[in-house]
Amino acid sequence: MERATILGVYDFIGYSLCRHMLDLGVEIDGIHQSGNIDDYFTEEKRLEIGRNANFSEISLQDWEAEQAEGFLFVTLFESLQTRNGTDDLLKALLSKLEDRHLNKLPTAVILPAYFAEENMDFREVETKISTYIKNRKSTLLTIYLPTIYGPWQPEECFFQQVIFHSSSNRRKLPDISKWEWTHDCLYIDDAVKTIKEMAESGQQGQYILSSGEKDRWLKCAEELIGQDAAKLRNEVAAPVIKETIEVRTLGQNEQICKGFRKQKEHFTRIQDSRV
Repeated sequence: MERATILGVYDFIGYSLCRHMLDLGVEIDGIHQSGNIDDYFTEEKRLEIGRNANFSEISLQDWEAEQAEGFLFVTLFESLQTRNGTDDLLKALLSKLEDRHLNKLPTAVILPAYFAEENMDFREVETKISTYIKNRKSTLLTIYLPTIYGPWQPEECFFQQVIFHSSSNRRKLPDISKWEWTHDCLYIDDAVKTIKEMAESGQQGQYILSSGEKDRWLKCAEELIGQDAAKLRNEVAAPVIKETIEVRTLGQNEQICKGFRKQKEHFTRIQDSRV
């Protein structure tokens, strides 16, 4: 793969995927949803990758006007999981996906794992995305992700909140969002490497990525909060995954302690830079 476009380039997954592919020499067009108010973290990300000659940032409007070509990664993992607005780009996205379907152009859509569950109660925007994928599964690569941790994890995520609370000497555990996938988790670099490999191999269909390790999310929680993690253990049954979705188990997982050390170091660096 010599060139690709990433929709949602400053999304948690999109940004990390972009950096990984730039490191491999791939030329990237990154689409940032217009109309959003750029926060401090978006500007930091823009500064980090903007210096790479292989990266170009384009607006959603410019992308809509372009003729569809090359490989497209659609990363809605963060915006959907954190319930941030996506309605304004849905029409443009579905139109572009249909255009690519008709022209048989390779496309990968990356979504939170709850999209893979049977009988999930979706919002309207999620229903439209899910329905489109179901009807066009023969020409799409759709990848569902469990909890992803590591540098740049969204502030709303439980692990990132624990790290923030620790830095502030707060003892109370933060709440876990109902959208947090507590059945499994992966380190960010392992996830984006696998996504890129699957896309480049020409795979199609629907897959949910798995660590292959029992209770890995709880092991991560134990690494951060020690014995208090026992309070998070519950008897909720494992989710029922749709029959059309295959499980893709990673061959190797980053050591949990190393992954969180990198996340904590990155958090400290970002916090210090804001002072």
